[in-house]
Amino acid sequence: MALINILWLILGLLGSFLSGSIPYSVLIGRLATGKDLRNFNIGNPGGFNAVMTYGLPVGLTVMFIDILKGFVPIALLDWIFSMDTFTLDSPIWHTLAVTIGPALCILGHNHSPFLKFKGGRGSAVFIGTLFWVNPLVLIVYFLPFGFMIGLFKVPTRVSTILAAIFYVPAAMFLNFGPPWTSIVTDWQIVLFSGTFTLIMTQFFIALGMWLAQLPRHIPSLIAAVKGEE
Repeated sequence: MALINILWLILGLLGSFLSGSIPYSVLIGRLATGKDLRNFNIGNPGGFNAVMTYGLPVGLTVMFIDILKGFVPIALLDWIFSMDTFTLDSPIWHTLAVTIGPALCILGHNHSPFLKFKGGRGSAVFIGTLFWVNPLVLIVYFLPFGFMIGLFKVPTRVSTILAAIFYVPAAMFLNFGPPWTSIVTDWQIVLFSGTFTLIMTQFFIALGMWLAQLPRHIPSLIAAVKGEE
């Protein structure tokens, strides 16, 4: 049984990576406009550059599909690995699937084998995943992100990474009902005689996705430190 579960886990994680790696922004743009957005504006095959290159109708469609790239894999992994077949003896298979899967989906998007291991920056995939996991944590992400951009004029790519100071810890504390009940009930650390609960799986999901995004944002962070961003 353990071997079968391992094989299913590998298939699920591989599927998450491949789902993220499909470059819909390039495919849809070529079909709709004949343009390859990698040759225009910032050259990034992501939703923001798609809006600048293709215009709002096509660009927003690309953004929506990129959000679904994050939403659908985590929803499927959550549903499949919460079945009795995988959770009867231990929730570990479910926990591994939903914590590793989103990070691999972002890595697939950011380092797509279909684009010679280049890609976007994973923001839309991140949003789609976190919307399924816990919309409250997604709100905690957007609030400081918006303040940093609007009030302090922090560059968007830098704000994306710095927002983790707020939403990653928040993921440990913000409970949320269906459809994410299995994570909350399966993985809790109870401290102080049961009076304090840390929702650790949400924390690891958020942290894993942040780490998966980080390599594509490091140049922006370095430039910001040097005052060049």
